[in-house]
Amino acid sequence: AGDSTMSRFPLLLFAASLLAAGDALLLAPGRSVAARPAAPRALATAAEKEGEEEGEDRLGAGGRGGHAVRNMPDLSEEEKAVQAAVMEHQRGAARLTMAEDARSLVAYSSGYAVLSTLSSQVDGYPNGALVGFAPDASGLPVFVFSAMSSHTKDLSKVGGQAALTVTAKGFEGAADGRVTLIGDVERVGKEQVEKEGLKELYRERHPNAFWVDFGDFTFYRMASLKAVNFVGGFARAAAPSPDEYLSAEVDPIQAFAAPVMGHMNDDHAESTVAMVMHYVGLPDVEAAQLVALDRLGFMVQVTRQGQTFKLRLPFPRAAADRKDVKSLIVEMTQAAYKDESVQAHLAALAKPEESAAAAGA
Repeated sequence: AGDSTMSRFPLLLFAASLLAAGDALLLAPGRSVAARPAAPRALATAAEKEGEEEGEDRLGAGGRGGHAVRNMPDLSEEEKAVQAAVMEHQRGAARLTMAEDARSLVAYSSGYAVLSTLSSQVDGYPNGALVGFAPDASGLPVFVFSAMSSHTKDLSKVGGQAALTVTAKGFEGAADGRVTLIGDVERVGKEQVEKEGLKELYRERHPNAFWVDFGDFTFYRMASLKAVNFVGGFARAAAPSPDEYLSAEVDPIQAFAAPVMGHMNDDHAESTVAMVMHYVGLPDVEAAQLVALDRLGFMVQVTRQGQTFKLRLPFPRAAADRKDVKSLIVEMTQAAYKDESVQAHLAALAKPEESAAAAGA
């Protein structure tokens, strides 16, 4: 709540993203609110405790599991019922495990990340550097460092304790995913580089990395993993154990997610609106854009009553490949279009567009 970047996002995006953590917070439309950090438990006043108890069953801001928000209006009984249904749906919506999400984020990232090391210049202080990397078969990063780089000197002079912070491809801010891998980074000998094909591994991720053959560049890798910190967006965070991370599978569907989502968003956005309304049970959806795809379903950015937020739209079953994803989308779209309430809403949305087209003719 103290992050200044929060002001850049519609508050409902922040609130509804909490659905991914199992407890939801949906704001009443049309209100501008400010989030505040929760008071430390030991310092909470009696009044705050009383307020927390009163908010236990609230479906609006300040409810169980959410960030406290001041001066929120009461919701109508109808809207409370809608939010309760959406919250229940989201709690049961199929998702990748946090470890799978973390492994997949690293696998499909840009291949660049921030490496933090113990500084060899200033004793006791950290150093940070943007570096290229390629994940190996276990999801641990492999690097190629110049002998002149400050982080290389840190690793050789101070020690290999390091942390690598990897952001999701297309990262723009706090609503997007990131993973921090904490462990020991060690130099890799030439024989091991050849034996394990580390040059080929690195060039597969960075085809133009001609420097891997230079004599003053050396291969390093995170040889042991001590901890993992994963943030999948607002209020979706976890610390999978090193064993959970290393044993997790990379989601295969994300390899072709971008073109599938681009096609749906450009040519079939109405179908996404229909699916959200039918399967999630959220009425009055004005627009819906797919923003993430994995074998278990979609993340959808929804616009409703002037607010924008994200919801999980799961598949009826896990997708095995690209053909299966297409079949599932067709199946879900067909079912959604049979819903009379969806039909009526889509017809109402189309009327302003038809009027505008007629006026421009």
